[in-house]
Amino acid sequence: MTNKEERSAGCVLRLFGVPEQTVQKAVAALPDTWQGTVHCRTRGAETLVALQSSIPQQLHRAVQLLRTSLAPALYGEGEQTLAAAAVQALEQHRKLLVCSDAAAGTLLETRLENLPGAEKVFDFGAMSYANAALTARLSRKLRKAPQAEPARTLARVQVMQRLTGAALAVGCAELPQSRLLLVGGKKGCWLRCVSPDENPGLWLLDMLRRAACGLPQAGGTNWQPYGRAVPDAALTPAALAAAPPAPPRPKRRRLGRVLAVLLLLALAALAAGWYYTGGDLAALPQKLQSLGAESLPHAGARLV
Repeated sequence: MTNKEERSAGCVLRLFGVPEQTVQKAVAALPDTWQGTVHCRTRGAETLVALQSSIPQQLHRAVQLLRTSLAPALYGEGEQTLAAAAVQALEQHRKLLVCSDAAAGTLLETRLENLPGAEKVFDFGAMSYANAALTARLSRKLRKAPQAEPARTLARVQVMQRLTGAALAVGCAELPQSRLLLVGGKKGCWLRCVSPDENPGLWLLDMLRRAACGLPQAGGTNWQPYGRAVPDAALTPAALAAAPPAPPRPKRRRLGRVLAVLLLLALAALAAGWYYTGGDLAALPQKLQSLGAESLPHAGARLV
């Protein structure tokens, strides 16, 4: 083994729900200074990108560039699993997850049961679909809901989310040639149709991870607001594939708005001072002192 091989370092990036062509394009966009090697391997919806270089700085730079360009699909590095990444995302963002039906529970429970921290973010059915008292309330709430699938599953996810107060509720509807996966939040639901050979459990984990982090969903996943009437035909796999992509969850920008208001107030004060002093802002403190200084309260004064 040569000294160069001994000094080589590597990294494996794990992606899910991104087309292989997109990954190849991101790799091809690495700068010309990159002298390492990149190998991509795709299996189903998952892609592994292995990078290796004899120069640690180059490796670090290439990894950072790929992390940026492939951010929504990147769920981990090394040996991290998608299930562990989903639990980590739920825990970091303080999101509680429940299942609205046993079909969704079957897809998730075996993948999450042995993961550290999973019990903090997932009830394993105890407070949702496997709870007799809650399912009785759920049945009463669904009396007026559509009976046909998958519209009924959509209604069940919405009601379960409201009854439990969980941040995210998931459901699964069996369709003739596919499964409809649903991840519901406060205002709506993400929908995705997958065939049985596409590993629905992994797709559901990726939808949950992205929803918890506020990331855009993978192409082919769509958004359905609650309270909007949707015909059963609109929830077929063909209709979902033709629908526009799901928008990313809007991020709160309260701090930005507050800073903008403060900036406007500061500019207004600056303009007023400029006008009052005739452009000589250095004289502003003296003019303010001379303006009604006698009438300002002083030590020992009493306000009437």
